[in-house]
Amino acid sequence: MRVRVRGIYATAITKVFLDKGIEVSHTSKVIRDRFGIEDSKEPPTVTVKDTEEMHGVVVVGEYDHGRKIYEILKGYSNVRWVSKLPLHAIIKGRVVEVRDGRSIVDLGRYKGVFNGRLEVGREMLFDVSRPFMPNDEYAKLSMRYTVFGSYVALIKGLGRRVVFSRHIVDRRLRRDLTALSLSSNVEDWCVKWRSSATIGSLEDMLKDLRETYERAKKIVKAGEKAEVGELVYDGEFFAILNIDKSKCDEIRNEVVPTIRYHHSLKSVDENEVVDFSESLIERGLCDREGVSECARNYVLSKMCEQKVVRIEHISALKGEIIRLTPGRPLNVYSIKRVFRRAGVFDGLNVKKEPGDYDVMEFLPDVPIILHKYYGRDGKLKGLYVNLNTPPDISRDRIRYVDMEVDVVAGEEVKTIDVEKLERACQLGIVDESLKGYYIDLAERIEEFLKSHDPSEVTIHEIAKAL
Repeated sequence: MRVRVRGIYATAITKVFLDKGIEVSHTSKVIRDRFGIEDSKEPPTVTVKDTEEMHGVVVVGEYDHGRKIYEILKGYSNVRWVSKLPLHAIIKGRVVEVRDGRSIVDLGRYKGVFNGRLEVGREMLFDVSRPFMPNDEYAKLSMRYTVFGSYVALIKGLGRRVVFSRHIVDRRLRRDLTALSLSSNVEDWCVKWRSSATIGSLEDMLKDLRETYERAKKIVKAGEKAEVGELVYDGEFFAILNIDKSKCDEIRNEVVPTIRYHHSLKSVDENEVVDFSESLIERGLCDREGVSECARNYVLSKMCEQKVVRIEHISALKGEIIRLTPGRPLNVYSIKRVFRRAGVFDGLNVKKEPGDYDVMEFLPDVPIILHKYYGRDGKLKGLYVNLNTPPDISRDRIRYVDMEVDVVAGEEVKTIDVEKLERACQLGIVDESLKGYYIDLAERIEEFLKSHDPSEVTIHEIAKAL
C-alpha cells in the first residue's frame, strides 16, 4: 500500500501515515525535504487530496487500500461521506423502468439510473460513473466501463483514443506514451494515462498497459454470466472527509512552525496571511499564540471592508454546498442579508417578503450561527439558530458544515430537524458521539431562548451560556 498526498493538509496527513509505517509515494519536493524521505518511483495505490472547496479531503484508490486509509483518517475528521458502491465498479443490472428518457436499473441491493432509454427487462453491465453518496437514492450509471492499472486506465466506449491526466504536461512524455499506446494493440478501449505515468519507466508502463487490457477483457467476459447485483470489477474506493482542522494544525506544528487556524484560513484562500505569520514564528520574531490571534483578527477586520461576503453552507446529510444569499458586513461578527424574493422562512413558517432581511451573527470557534429575521419595516419575525461546525472565515467568505438540527424562536421556541441528524448518523456520515453532542447543544440553546427575549438575544450571550 502506497499513498500519494496532495494539498493543504499534505504535511499533517503525511506525518500521520509515516508515524503508522505507511509508505508515501509520488511526493512533492517540499514534503521530501520536510520529512527527509527519498523520492519513491513506485506508483501510489491510493490518493489523498483536497476537495475542490478545500474543506476536507478525498480518498480514492484501490478498494481495499483506500478503505484502510479512510479508517485511519476517520480519527481526524468529524463528518464523512463514503460512496455506497465503489467508483467505476462494473456491476450487472436489469432495466426495470424507463421514465422521462432515463432508465431505472435494478442493481440488487441498490437502484441506479442511466441517462438514456434502454429496453425494459434487459440485463447488462454498467459502470458506476459517479460517487454514490450516502443520501443518494440512485447510483449514476454509464456503459463506458473504466478499468484501472497502476499507470493507466482503460475506458470502454470512447473508441481507440489516447488521453492524458492534466498532470502530464511534458510533451516528450506525451509523445512516448502515445507511441506506446498505439503499438500495444489495445482494441476498442480508450487509453488514459494517469498522473503516476510521470514517474514510471516506459518498460513498466507498457507492461501495465498490457496487463490491464487482459484484465479488462476478462472482466467484460465474466459479466456475461454474472447475476443481477453482482460486481464483476471492484472499481475504486471513494470517500470525502471533512477534516478536523485544529487537529491538523497541531500535527503540522510538530513538523514545521504552524499557527493555529492554519488549515481553516488556508481552506478559504488566506494563504499570504498564513505564510507571513508562520515566517515570523520561524524567525523567532513572534510567539505562536500571539501571531495566531493576530492573523485571525486581521482577517476578520478585513471582512469589515468588503461590500459582499459569501456564505457556503455544506449539508451534512447531502454533502452538497449550498450558496446562501450573500450579505454586507455590519461589524466584525455580523452580516446583513437582504432577500429579494418572496417565500417562507424555513423552520419558522413565517412569510418572507422582498425587502425582508437577516442579521446573521457568528463567532470563530463557536458551532452555531444566529439568524435574526426582520421584515422590511424592521420588525423581528423570528430567530433561527443553525448548528454547524465552527465556521471557516476569510475576508470575503464564511463556510461551515450544517449539522441539520436547528433551534427556532417564532411563535414558539423549538428544536427542529432532529430526524435529519439521526438519519446522517444511520448513514455513517456522523458518529453517535457527534450526534449526541449536537442534540445536547440544541437542547441547551432551546432552554436559553425560552428564558430570554428574542429581540435582545445575541450570539455572544448564547455562546457564553453554552
